[in-house]
Amino acid sequence: MPGVSEPEKVMSRAQLFQIRLVATATVLLIVYPLLRFLWFPGGYFDLSGIGRLLLVLAGVNLIVGPVLSTLVYRPGKRGLMFDLAVLAVLEILVLGWALLEIHARRPAIAVFAVDRFELLPYAETDAMALNADLRAILRGSGPELMYAALPTDGETLSRLIDETVFAGQPDIDRRPEFWKPYPEGIGALRAAAQPLARLLTVNDERATSVRRRLIKKGRGIDDYLYLPIRARSGDGSIIIDAATGYPVDVLAMDPWPDTPGEAS
Repeated sequence: MPGVSEPEKVMSRAQLFQIRLVATATVLLIVYPLLRFLWFPGGYFDLSGIGRLLLVLAGVNLIVGPVLSTLVYRPGKRGLMFDLAVLAVLEILVLGWALLEIHARRPAIAVFAVDRFELLPYAETDAMALNADLRAILRGSGPELMYAALPTDGETLSRLIDETVFAGQPDIDRRPEFWKPYPEGIGALRAAAQPLARLLTVNDERATSVRRRLIKKGRGIDDYLYLPIRARSGDGSIIIDAATGYPVDVLAMDPWPDTPGEAS
């Protein structure tokens, strides 16, 4: 009838939950590819141990966003908009905290030392006395490659052994004063590496996947070597191009095929 307005439509709790759920899920779906493919490519994702942290991130954001927003929502409630705004800010803060924690575990440097690689996250390198040039390099996508060389003179080597064995100081893989540009260590790396065929003798889905990728690239197994890589969540295998000495892939596979299994 003329002069009578339509009743104002009020959003239901179910509608609010759906809207907040879509918004939260969209943010998580944008963040995950960034972490998975840019910050933690390939096997670095498993070796860095952030899977559980991502589950916590998703769970907390779903609780703070859709669930709590739905619980506090009551049409006509005094201060309702303020409550919803506080929850939205809290959700953003949780996301920001989680991203900072995940970035701290992001691979920063892969150091080749003696017979294996050590994967150092940003949380460790931030506490190291790195020179300005190396810190500038770490601003890239990473992880950067370094070579930790044993001292060539007996006195320095003896002092290093005393410091690491008896004084509890870090070994050369965590002592930047022993680091050199990666190309200088390629000869030592080739001498320490094992043929990739030895790793792929295990009956494992990842090994099958590696074989398929090699076939697609037109390369043979004999064109590659591998070395162990130690990380936060266990040991993995880093595949090396035998011709160049540079890594081509990282797998969360046990580097000792006599005891097959994946890094946890």
